[in-house]
Amino acid sequence: MWGMIATWRMAVEGITKGAELLEHGGNAGDAVETAIREVEDFPYYKSVGYGGLPNEEMEVELDAAYMDGDTLDIGAVAALKDFANPVSIARS
Repeated sequence: MWGMIATWRMAVEGITKGAELLEHGGNAGDAVETAIREVEDFPYYKSVGYGGLPNEEMEVELDAAYMDGDTLDIGAVAALKDFANPVSIARS
């Protein structure tokens, strides 16, 4: 049994893609990363990812964190520039 929950409208497409992965036997880590990447890649969301608002130097800096619920391994990045999907770096 599995479930994915989003509290913001901007996550619906990512949750849908992540759920499709799970329905076809994919693992939870891939589903979560896929869901987050969908949000990060959408240019019209101004709070995260590609469309994120710039800092005072007019540079977009991105942060992300990832935790594996099975192993409790964690990864995080902060102030990342010129990379589209910080969640993928945090996960790796």
